[in-house]
Amino acid sequence: MVQSILHRGRRLCGATAASSRCWWASFAAVCLALLFPLLLVDVPPLLDYPNHLARMVILAANGADPVLARFYAPRWDIIPDLAIDVIGPPLLWLLPVHVAGRIVLGIVLLLPVFGTVAYSRALLGRRTWWSLGCALVAYNAALLQGFLNFTVGIGVALLLAASWLRWREADPLRTLLLAIPGAVVLFFCHLMGLLFYALLIGAHELTKLPTLRRKPSAVALRALFMVPVFALPAALYFSSNLSGMEGGVDYLSAADKAAQLLIPFANYSLPLDVASAVLVAGGLVVGVVTRRLWMPPRSAVALLLLTLLYVAAPFRFKGTYNLDTRFVVLLGFLLFGGMAPVALSPRVGRLIAAGVIALFVVRMAVLSGAWIGHNDDLAQLRAVTASVTPGSAVFVTTITPEEEPEYWNRSPAARRLSDGIRTDAQLPALLLIEHRAWWPFLFDNPSQQPVETREPYREMAVHVGGMPPHHDLEKPGKVDLCGYDNVLLLQAGAEPDLVHYASDRLVLVAAADAAALFRVRPNPSCQLPQH
Repeated sequence: MVQSILHRGRRLCGATAASSRCWWASFAAVCLALLFPLLLVDVPPLLDYPNHLARMVILAANGADPVLARFYAPRWDIIPDLAIDVIGPPLLWLLPVHVAGRIVLGIVLLLPVFGTVAYSRALLGRRTWWSLGCALVAYNAALLQGFLNFTVGIGVALLLAASWLRWREADPLRTLLLAIPGAVVLFFCHLMGLLFYALLIGAHELTKLPTLRRKPSAVALRALFMVPVFALPAALYFSSNLSGMEGGVDYLSAADKAAQLLIPFANYSLPLDVASAVLVAGGLVVGVVTRRLWMPPRSAVALLLLTLLYVAAPFRFKGTYNLDTRFVVLLGFLLFGGMAPVALSPRVGRLIAAGVIALFVVRMAVLSGAWIGHNDDLAQLRAVTASVTPGSAVFVTTITPEEEPEYWNRSPAARRLSDGIRTDAQLPALLLIEHRAWWPFLFDNPSQQPVETREPYREMAVHVGGMPPHHDLEKPGKVDLCGYDNVLLLQAGAEPDLVHYASDRLVLVAAADAAALFRVRPNPSCQLPQH
C-alpha cells in the first residue's frame, strides 16, 4: 500500500533527472530568497537579536577589552542554551560585528529549512515539492522575537531525526554513533530541540511496536535502544543550574491558546498572516478529506504528541516564557516535513505550486518592506546616541503602546509584529556593541547565558528590573538614576515636550522620532560613582 502511494506521489515529487535538477534549483532559489532580507539592514529587527549580539561581543572580547571587562565577565557552565554563543564569537574575531551577526542569523534561519527537507526526504523516501513550502513559516513569530537558539534546535533536531529514520533499521550501530553525540549537541543548543528530537524518533519507534507485539524481548530491546541516546543529556540537565531553578507557572486562557496557532505565520501584516494560515490549513484539510494527502504513521504520531503537549504546556515555566508557543512553531515545520500531497493531476499540482509561490513572494515583500523601513529607525538611534562615550552607563525608558496608542498605530511596521509584540525594546544593546557603554538589560540569566554582570552594575540592573514607561521618570522617587550618565528614551516622537521632560533631573542632548538622549544632572546624594 505504501509503495503504491509513493508511486502515485511521483506525479508531484518528480522522478526524472530533469525534475531533480529543477527541485534543487528551486531549493536554492528559496534559500536565497530567505536570505535576501539580511542584505537590506545591518541590524535586522528581531526583538532579542541585538541583546544576543551584545553578548557575543562580550564573549569574543573574553575580558581583553578593559571597558567591557568593567561591566561583564564570561561565565561558562552547563547551560542548555548555547548555540549562537558558540557559533558567533569566532566569527567576530574575523569579521565586522554586523556582518558576523547576519551570518549567524543566516545559519539560524536556514537550519530548520534544511532540516525539514531532510526529514521529509527520509520519511517519504524521496524529495517533495511540498517540503519547500516550509519557507512560508521560516520567518515565524518566534524567529522574529529573536528565539535564535530555539530555532537552531529545530533544524538540528530535524536533521538528526532524518538520519534516525534513514539508518535505524538498516544500520543500528551507525544510528547510535550519530544519535548519542547529536543529542548532546542538541542539549547545548536548546532543550526544546532535544525534546523535538525525542518526539520524532520516539514516534518512529512507537509505530514499530505493533509488528513486535508477540515478541516481548524485541519490544524491550527496541525501547532500550533509545536509553543511551538520552542518558548523557539527562545527566547534564541534572548537573545544570536549570534543574534546580524555581519559578512560577502561568497558563494562557483557551482563547489565547487558540490565537497562538497563528504564530508559525505571524509576521507584520495580520490579514496576510491569517490568510496564510487559513490557506495552508484549509488546503491540508481538503487533502485529508479527498485522500490526496499522505501522512505516514510516524509523522502522524509526532503531530498528535506535539498537539497534546501544546494544549498541556504552560506559557511560563522556570523563568522561560512562550513555552507553549514553541510547540506551535514545531507543528508549523512538521506540517511541511511530515506529509505530502499525492496523486495530483499536473494541473492541480501547478495550481498548488503557483499559490504557494505567490503567497511566499507576498510575505517576503511585506517583510522586506518592513526591514527597509527599519533602517530609518537605526539611523535615528545612531545619530541620537553619537555622543555616548565608552564606559558610560545609560538608563533606558520607553513610551509604551498603552501610553500612546495613536502614535504606535502610526509607527513603522518593523516596530511591532502582527500580534502586537514590540521588536524595538532591545535596540539599546547597540550602546554596548557600537559605543562600549553599559545599559541595564543584557540577558545574563545563569541558567541560560554564559555571561555575568559585575558589581556595581549588577546591583543597578537588579534595582531597575524591567524597562519602565517614560512617565515613571517624571514621578518623584519612582526611578533611581544614581550611577547613570544618560537616559535613552525610545519612541521619543510620542513625547510632545522633550525639552521639559523630567527637566529637574535630565537635560536633552539629541532627539528624533525613534529615540532621544538626555544627560543626567549630577546628584550630590548619589552613593554610586557617576562617570
